[in-house]
Amino acid sequence: MDKKNTVLGILFLVAGMGFMFWQAKEAAEYERQRELEAARIAAEEGPVREALSEGAAVVSAEAEAEPMLGLLVQEAEKAEAKAEASPIAAALRAEQTFTLANEFIEVEFTSLGGAIRQVSFLQTKRGERDDYVFNGEGMRPALSLGLDSQGAVREFDLNYAVESKTDRSVTFVLDAGEGLVLRRSYTLANGDPEQDPYSIAHRIRVDNRSASAKSFSTIFLNLGTMRPMVESALPSYLNAGYFDGVKSRFTAINKLTGSSGFLGIGANAPRDRIDIDDRIEWASVKNQFFASVLSSERVAKELLIEEVDPPASGNGPARSGITGSVGYELGTIEAGSSESLDLAYFVGPKEFKRLQALGNQQDQIMQYPPVFGFFSKLLLTFMYGIHGWVPSWGWSIILMTICIKLLFWPLTAQASRSQKRMAKIQEPMSELKAKYKDNPQKMQQETIKLFREHRINPVAGCLPIIIQMPIFLGLFYMLRTASELRHEPFLWVADLSQPDTVLEVAGFPLNILPLIMGVTMFLQMHMMPVSPTADPVQQKVFKFMPLIFLVFLYNFSSGLVLYWTVQNLLTILQQRITNAMPDEPAATPVAETPAKGKGKMSGRARAKSSKKK
Repeated sequence: MDKKNTVLGILFLVAGMGFMFWQAKEAAEYERQRELEAARIAAEEGPVREALSEGAAVVSAEAEAEPMLGLLVQEAEKAEAKAEASPIAAALRAEQTFTLANEFIEVEFTSLGGAIRQVSFLQTKRGERDDYVFNGEGMRPALSLGLDSQGAVREFDLNYAVESKTDRSVTFVLDAGEGLVLRRSYTLANGDPEQDPYSIAHRIRVDNRSASAKSFSTIFLNLGTMRPMVESALPSYLNAGYFDGVKSRFTAINKLTGSSGFLGIGANAPRDRIDIDDRIEWASVKNQFFASVLSSERVAKELLIEEVDPPASGNGPARSGITGSVGYELGTIEAGSSESLDLAYFVGPKEFKRLQALGNQQDQIMQYPPVFGFFSKLLLTFMYGIHGWVPSWGWSIILMTICIKLLFWPLTAQASRSQKRMAKIQEPMSELKAKYKDNPQKMQQETIKLFREHRINPVAGCLPIIIQMPIFLGLFYMLRTASELRHEPFLWVADLSQPDTVLEVAGFPLNILPLIMGVTMFLQMHMMPVSPTADPVQQKVFKFMPLIFLVFLYNFSSGLVLYWTVQNLLTILQQRITNAMPDEPAATPVAETPAKGKGKMSGRARAKSSKKK
């Protein structure tokens, strides 16, 4: 059993060290790819829109089979030609922007393409305007229409007219020629409790006023550009994904930028684009704390995922972003009829309850793992309930930790008592080792007998850690992307979603909470009795556990370190209570005397008989 404990401890250490090594390597590889990308951008000439003129011949051929798309491309090319030839025409084509807002988001629209320029968040920084702007310096306007041609999405940035506008809605209209009219309407939530304030209702309507039917191929709507929150963010936080009705699948940015993987496993070369052909009920791009989700009752067929160049203005981390385009089919529109595509577009913080309320399993955007996701959702729901009574996420974490400790108190108390009794058999164990050193089988039998007599559980040493691991990992996945903790202060901690760095010494961050956690874990290990059967390797493993956890959690979110620190303090309290309790007498085996004749009973039988009397 002790060998199993040793192997288990070593596996935890190897897993922790491997995870830290992989994270460091991922960040280093991502930085290297970012530098290569910056060099590539510097060598390129002209913006992405110049690809429209380069691919004109191919698109013209496609336009013969696709009337609607052909008209859009022709109109775009005519507008560009007129703008170059005439200053007056260029002025007429000049972009106009419009802003709609509710209490939670401010959406800037553009007339070029009748789409969304950017989205600002008004309540995500403790009730203030956030410094993160969605689609800031994006590759394309969010929800812009485009055509997939020659491996690139060609945006139809025609200048729409504004047909109507209110405080919460706007409708763009475009006469595409030959009797085809496009309308794009957007409506923000107006305070209705059944509507999420971060959701935008969007409708695309195509009227065919001509005398003949018009056919359409796949049109693509852009999901917007998502950029990393901080320079040191893991590549896995920045990804694009979709839900096929059964399972969600996500593609991280390093699948585009390239990655060396973990010890060579999962390595991949850089790619310009990833094309996905599948059933798509909703699609998303997201970073650590924000997400955009596009859904419709009409099932999409394609998702194109692309890397976006680092921002040119220097606002935010100088790292690549990610975008995606979702392909929908409108089919054929008969003469004198119309076709509409209704969509719901969520752009907001990754709050589990909010995403869950959107339906159709959009809470899978949180990417909780299948095994520990149950604990993540359960603990987050529990923490929400506490926060409803205690308006502080820091105290909510502490109270949740206390409740978890009280729930498992009887089990961990039993393990503590077993460990205490184990410290008393040091001398008998030494005698057994000396007596049966040449007979391992007999040694094992006598050890088990000794444990049974003293009511000792041989796995008591690692039992509390094993019990806490699912909860700890569930909290790890829950707290690392919980936007509820973003910008939330607690005591000296400025942001519970980030490390509690108070200052930097020679470039090294000084984080106080992990240091306190390391000290409490050292005291906890020091108070626990050492198993008399523990080999030197096992003892070294447990000695280094506080150091390993200190390194492992040093740069994690303060919310997670706060949980582990409070857990250590409660365990120390429990151990002190256990140590102060009077010792329980060891069980004395009752010798049974075999019956020698009629009317004679064994000692145990006589005891039972006397009880009956």
